Amino acid sequence: MKKITINVLALALIAGTISCDSLWEKENVPEAVKIRFSELYPNITTMDWDEEDEGYEAEFELSGRERSVLFDTKGKLLRVTEEIGTQGLPAKAMAYVQQKYGNYTLDEVHRVNEVNQIKYVVELESKGDDVSLSFAEDGKLLEGDAAAVQVQEASLVGFIPKGEPAFAKPLATWQLPVELREISGIALLPDNKMACIQDEEGVIFIYNLGSKNIEDRIKFAGPGDYEEIAVAGTTAYVLRSDGAVFEVSDFNSKKPTVTEHKSVLAATQDTEGLAYDEKNKRLLIACKGHDDKLGANKGVYVLDLTSKQMQLEPLIKIPLAQKELQHTTGKKKDMYDVLQPSSLEVHPQTGELYLLDAANQRMMVLGDDGNIKRSVILDKELMRQPEGLAFGENGEVYIASEGSKKGNGVILKYSQGL
Repeated sequence: MKKITINVLALALIAGTISCDSLWEKENVPEAVKIRFSELYPNITTMDWDEEDEGYEAEFELSGRERSVLFDTKGKLLRVTEEIGTQGLPAKAMAYVQQKYGNYTLDEVHRVNEVNQIKYVVELESKGDDVSLSFAEDGKLLEGDAAAVQVQEASLVGFIPKGEPAFAKPLATWQLPVELREISGIALLPDNKMACIQDEEGVIFIYNLGSKNIEDRIKFAGPGDYEEIAVAGTTAYVLRSDGAVFEVSDFNSKKPTVTEHKSVLAATQDTEGLAYDEKNKRLLIACKGHDDKLGANKGVYVLDLTSKQMQLEPLIKIPLAQKELQHTTGKKKDMYDVLQPSSLEVHPQTGELYLLDAANQRMMVLGDDGNIKRSVILDKELMRQPEGLAFGENGEVYIASEGSKKGNGVILKYSQGL
């Protein structure tokens, strides 16, 4: 086994190899299964194995989506199950779901390839009723039980869309240059321009949405983990992951003035969301991480722009136990992972707070009491990792998503929010 691991995963770290070996050994995976898996997925170093009646099943992520493969004890591939979005369903299947289960919440959609037969499995939930539906490749219903069906794991929450899935068809798309592959924050500027940051350089990139080029680079600090940007007039504010906020006055001038506002937040809070609250002349900060002192809550904090002081106590506490946060993508290490804000913004017309959650592939509207008012799952095929959110003055939505190692970051535009 050790020889196979080294040959196939030559680019993996030694620690990763050891971890992979321990995963093989944990379920006593047969050698034939190990070899076949490594042949099919040579770049996968992290997976979970389970022994099933039919053989051995591995669960892992590929291109940001969950996948599982089932082998018999001799290494023959029996089944491949792949997480997909609703846009991957046959039109006939989608129409059936909308007509018969319009009031249900979408939990999961999978494409299953088994013995040269492809089918689609849709799992739905409504007030304790769990429904599993299976469709053929042409969209014809194969099986389904309208009675309560126990679903072991639900990974997506949102609303069954009427017509097209929510945020499935952007009005416009911008493929960003290599410098913005790891785009982490955006703020809309006048003259059809976007202020952008990425999470390695202390630079504000001015991207022209018309010419599709970076037309200016404004350095405000050295390298760091920069997560979000907000703009108020001629001043830009950039959030670093440790909670520090950089105030860049006259950022469009040749000599901008930079002031760093130190964080008072716990080191574990990992700040990623920053919004300018024009009505109250303050910045709002959302945390991807957590503070043990808040218990089963996460906080939204305030940096007052008059006193230039960051408040230690959160303005809003978001209860993590609320139902709207319980169905999320991927596996969770702890209770805090059900909510991992990557961006925060104030709607220019309604004043509502919008949260992006890249880890859980979700957009939410947050109430003043910390409860989720509305929520929708975002299309991972369009938005691999949605990190930045901005609004136009008429409520148009701009979402920025990081690219893969070989792909480009993107900005997508939609006509309205939730």
